[in-house]
Amino acid sequence: MNILILPLLFVSLIAISTSCRSVNTTQSNKQDSVDFVGNDRDSNECIASAGYTWSKVKHACVRPWEHGIELHILNTSSAYQTSTYILIDSTKNEAEIFVPNESHSIVLQENSTNHYTNGKFNLTQENFCWTLSLNNTKLYREQK
Repeated sequence: MNILILPLLFVSLIAISTSCRSVNTTQSNKQDSVDFVGNDRDSNECIASAGYTWSKVKHACVRPWEHGIELHILNTSSAYQTSTYILIDSTKNEAEIFVPNESHSIVLQENSTNHYTNGKFNLTQENFCWTLSLNNTKLYREQK
């Protein structure tokens, strides 16, 4: 009776080990095609899925809401995004704006004290609050 069990056991072990190998091969192929969270570095090595984007004035990957000044939208009736962020370089020569619907941040040059522009966007500070305008239409304002 033991003689019959040994060949069956041997055949069963071979079948199990063969099927396990094919499952492992399939799983490793799936892992090669999966994009992992945090594996989406851009050309500046910023991880977009973690909220990082390249700052031109800081020369680093930043999360605008952590390092910038938040400005709230003035007309919320037709807006999905309710705020934008600005960063001002340490020398106060440039301001960078992170505006919704723009693919990259926009750098504005200092035009006069507390006024930055690129001809299209204007960033001004009045009564210690920043306001961002587009072609003289006020869009966002800092709330204190």
